Amino acid sequence: MKKVLVFDGISQKAIDYLEKNHFEVVTNKQSTVQDITENTDIEAMILMMYPIDNHVFSRLPQLKIIARYGVGYDNVNLADASAHHVIVTNAPGANATAVAETAIMHMLMAGRYFYQQNQSINDNAMTIPMGQEVSHKTVGIIGFGAIGQRVDALLTGFDVDVLAYARHEKEVKNGRMATLDEIYEQSDFIVLALPATPETMNLIDAKVFDKMKDSAVLVNIARGAVVDEQALISALKSGKIAGAGLDVVTNEPVTPDNELLSLPNVFVTPHVAASSREAFDSVGLVTAQEVVRVLNGQEAKFQVN
Repeated sequence: MKKVLVFDGISQKAIDYLEKNHFEVVTNKQSTVQDITENTDIEAMILMMYPIDNHVFSRLPQLKIIARYGVGYDNVNLADASAHHVIVTNAPGANATAVAETAIMHMLMAGRYFYQQNQSINDNAMTIPMGQEVSHKTVGIIGFGAIGQRVDALLTGFDVDVLAYARHEKEVKNGRMATLDEIYEQSDFIVLALPATPETMNLIDAKVFDKMKDSAVLVNIARGAVVDEQALISALKSGKIAGAGLDVVTNEPVTPDNELLSLPNVFVTPHVAASSREAFDSVGLVTAQEVVRVLNGQEAKFQVN
């Protein structure tokens, strides 16, 4: 019976689907290299965030597929995977609604300083700046895949003007496609929904912050790597931008000494955008389906390498 390694706590729907298709499911925490490689006869892996490179691939000679449990796959070295003839897949769109809802929440929390208002209940000395509404504003969305398009759809009731950037022309429900500079210069809110790749590393840097409105709010529900964190901190401290809502930071998990947590115009959540019951089950089923396809000799739907 073919073995599939999954992580502790994976959606039961994923396990049920794998077992229904006659695969043996092996579970562990996936927190150490020993966890990842102790079952040298696995042929598939449903992976969370542990980094995978040649060191791992060389110890798993029968591995045929790594199915990333989510959209991002920057923790897998794709070149090493291809060199070992391992297919890498992700689950685009499976958690789009959960992540898009988180983006809207961050726009509201960071735009209106609601978290700081909550903190002021126990600290009467706090001075909270006056926030801004999302309604009737210009919203830039950088990265217009399933998540970016869902953000656009959810913003319909806010009567906003959306400026969207993607590599390919797409329909924008509440606005139009735009250049990056148009988004930087015109947007009141900028939502980052693009993958972390060598090309997008530190895309949002000091030069970009100089182009933004002083009243702009940056929302990142993508990956911490797409923002130059020190440049972001400087922009927030100097008032170059008004605020930021962040579900991701450069080094995760976010630690209490991260300076972003101490700034009065930032709202941070610990990379939980995709954490909903619905998204967890949906992603689990998509990844399990990819494993079954590949191990049965079929073509993967969402291969990324």
